[in-house]
Amino acid sequence: MKSVNIAISVNTLVTCLKFFVALTGGSATMLAEAIHSLADTANQALLWIGLKRSRIGPSKEFPFGRGQERFVWGLISACGIFFVGAGVTVYHGIHGLMYGHEPEINLWTVVVLAVSFFAEGGSLLVAWHERKRGDTANLAVLMEDSAAVIGVIIACIALTMAHYTGKPYWDSMGSIVIGIILGIIAIILIRENLHYLIEKSSPRELQQEVRKVLESFPLVEDVKDIRMIVLTPESHTVRAEVEINGYLLVKEMEDSLRDDFQEVETFGDFCSFVRPLQTG
Repeated sequence: MKSVNIAISVNTLVTCLKFFVALTGGSATMLAEAIHSLADTANQALLWIGLKRSRIGPSKEFPFGRGQERFVWGLISACGIFFVGAGVTVYHGIHGLMYGHEPEINLWTVVVLAVSFFAEGGSLLVAWHERKRGDTANLAVLMEDSAAVIGVIIACIALTMAHYTGKPYWDSMGSIVIGIILGIIAIILIRENLHYLIEKSSPRELQQEVRKVLESFPLVEDVKDIRMIVLTPESHTVRAEVEINGYLLVKEMEDSLRDDFQEVETFGDFCSFVRPLQTG
């Protein structure tokens, strides 16, 4: 959650700065970067909604809670990256190749690129330290911030080449490359969220740990089968088929059964004594 909050704040600031430079300088790459940051901000807002809703506890309608809802919002966010981030960016780059002009590079361009690099880099470090297996929200922030840092580097190269060669197509090519990177990230995130939505199996190491815990119980003779699926990065559903040691079970019940049986005096008492055994 922390990485998502920081990413939203950083991207909001960076988006405003990039749009300012793109609109005043006319750079296709900077506009692509601005659209990229805007898409990141919107997508991370969707991730934030998903994380908040996934913390709603169990209810009659949802006995296991709404933990998997984070993957629904993550999937929507990934689709947004693909269609808005990648699609618009690539389209703008192609448009620039056809009707491009040399972008203006000034002090503001350099300042905004530098601020973007360090701000996105800081957010990336936070996401890296908070990474957790199965946390697609953190994975999204991690990949988007990585793409943002790479995008700033690409923007610097594209603008520099366009300025020194006098050929504006470098600027447009930078926009297209950024769009392709966003498209790849979107496909990866769509795949990850989809896997967890269709109940992806828990990690094999965790299943082995649960098996060992079950086998440590004195009454359990053998664990025939165990199945686990991921609900959230912190919770899993377990279904296990175990073989119980009947002798030990009866031995543990012996004292309590003997005491209860001594209170049986009538047929009605006997029926009351037997009923829990049948239902159990």
